[in-house]
Amino acid sequence: MSEISYEVVFRGDVVPGQSIVDVKQRLAELFTADPDRIDGMFSGRPVVIKRGLDQPTAERYQASMQKAGAVVDIRPAASSGESSTQPPVAKTEPASSVPQLPDEDMELAPVGADVLTPEQRRDFTPANIDTSYMTVAEAGTEVLKEDERKVVPDRDVDTSHLSLDDPQ
Repeated sequence: MSEISYEVVFRGDVVPGQSIVDVKQRLAELFTADPDRIDGMFSGRPVVIKRGLDQPTAERYQASMQKAGAVVDIRPAASSGESSTQPPVAKTEPASSVPQLPDEDMELAPVGADVLTPEQRRDFTPANIDTSYMTVAEAGTEVLKEDERKVVPDRDVDTSHLSLDDPQ
């Protein structure tokens, strides 16, 4: 009977209240890695930090990364039988974000032209909403009544000890 192994997965989430810049710096120190490698971990896609761990070791990794400000997940690693059913992913060159289409299939519509076909349009039925009870005040009118206004006490703050340097 084999023991379940776990993997530590990071998706780029940080602990609430932590600065992402500070978290990246602490992770670079924790992993002794260069900043470019750490930036790659914050892509938003799951990145497996460590595989083949027992549960206590995976929890120690999670605690260390939590202390650095990073949120990680612990999940059971796929067994060797399960991973062989999935084909390996080939490394490819990044595709252009804009697909290249032949020029003859494209044409520019004139300004103001209706570009949707009748099948693509949805029927629009305007809603009949009664707004007769609403009023609009003139511009610059105080909209809050006297008893609705928040009273802010005047503060007497001594700033005589402060000074400004000349701009350089």
